[in-house]
Amino acid sequence: MHKVGLSRIINYLLVFVFLTSLLYAQTDLKIVSLAPNWTNAVAALGAADQLCGVTRYCIFPDSIPRLVKEGKLEIVGGFADVNYSRINEIKPDLILTCTGVQAKIRDRFLKEGYKVLHMEETSLTEVYSKIVELGKAIGKEESADKLVEEIKCNLTDIAEKYKDYPRISVYYEINYYYKCVPGKDSYISELLKMVGGEPIFSERPGIAPSVTWDEIVKANPDVILIPIWDNAGGPYFEEEKVGWGTTTPYEIAHREGASTINAVKNGRVRYINSAKTKQAGPQIPTAADLFGKTIHADGDLEMLKIEKVPDRMDDVTFSKIILYFPMYASVYNN
Repeated sequence: MHKVGLSRIINYLLVFVFLTSLLYAQTDLKIVSLAPNWTNAVAALGAADQLCGVTRYCIFPDSIPRLVKEGKLEIVGGFADVNYSRINEIKPDLILTCTGVQAKIRDRFLKEGYKVLHMEETSLTEVYSKIVELGKAIGKEESADKLVEEIKCNLTDIAEKYKDYPRISVYYEINYYYKCVPGKDSYISELLKMVGGEPIFSERPGIAPSVTWDEIVKANPDVILIPIWDNAGGPYFEEEKVGWGTTTPYEIAHREGASTINAVKNGRVRYINSAKTKQAGPQIPTAADLFGKTIHADGDLEMLKIEKVPDRMDDVTFSKIILYFPMYASVYNN
């Protein structure tokens, strides 16, 4: 009996040590996030302290840039310009990547033996499943389930808010030079439709299918959206920077045939905060509401006079436009 009792105690101790080691491994993970939406998701799941590296574009939540400034979190590159050697030095347990732009980055790290979680951002359903997968990978399953449900509930409320608004045809010009739009396989198309938008050519397969300007002129959208982010710069139509940065309402308004487009005639060519609307994660409800407020706002021809890309996105995105054009306030406050 004594030997049996001692054996049980030893077994219990071994199980306890094993479970403790698992718990320690889960809370001591080293994560490198190479996309802003992933960084935001990790933080939302309560695991920001496990982040060891992020990109310069990871600005949500506010705690991330603060940690970087304090030297507690490291910048390991941009969206495509990744510092491979530094990441190898960190030896992360998990690397987070997204979209086709980072497919080669994902493949390289997988080949090197790293665990990589990749999101294509093809649909809201995929985004939800990837958040759940992230939760499982870092021991935050319950938090991940709660986050997904919260996003879904918020989107339901936002859709209800805009259900009686008129349908607005929208041209979201993802890139001014290599012209493309949110396609059939983009969650952005879902968000625009959710708030009363009809994104043109969204039936085309792919995340960002290409279009031509002649097609846009013929489609005659009611609103044209231009993505903007801090210090975006542009537009560039030649040499090595061609297609970099973003463009201006003035440049769009002076394209061939632009004067026949409703969006131009009615002054409804406007910037949209790219940092808030291109994050497939906790920011999705914010993105949906911002899309709704922006596409349904009254037009103003003064916007077409903007010839230089502003340095700060908040200087021209919808939340700040009302400071300069009070007629937008009624829509914004609804």
